Amino acid sequence: MLLASCSHKATNVAPTATPPAVAVGVSPSQAIPMTTVFKMTGDYADNVAVTLDDKGNLLYYPAPSDITPASKPVSLGNGWWLNRQGINPGSVFTSYTFDQYSKLSKTPSQKEIKSKIIPGSGVKVFRTVNVPASEAMSRLDEIKAAVAH
Repeated sequence: MLLASCSHKATNVAPTATPPAVAVGVSPSQAIPMTTVFKMTGDYADNVAVTLDDKGNLLYYPAPSDITPASKPVSLGNGWWLNRQGINPGSVFTSYTFDQYSKLSKTPSQKEIKSKIIPGSGVKVFRTVNVPASEAMSRLDEIKAAVAH
């Protein structure tokens, strides 16, 4: 069963992945999503990511309309990438490129998406950086410095 409250597709399986990073010490109503960065197991920067649970079930996959040039990760150097697609530690990459996927007329079925997962692809390191996600693109130098050590 799919949740219909947003354009991203998510199943109603209990999530096993890390929840969105938020600023510490604030109430939930004041929560500010923080920037996340990651390293991949290969060169998948142009591939659409999906998220699996620990049993291999799809937890998250985007609608084609969710994939835009602003979804692509931004290289930070040393294999680090700025997360702009909602990637988390349970994410894997599909053979769909951003361009291919964004042009699909409808969201592929779960079976189709799973058949497009690149074997061995995934997130190998995932970190939160103390920069609000809404400011990430204007503070790239600060983010790069944070992941440099």
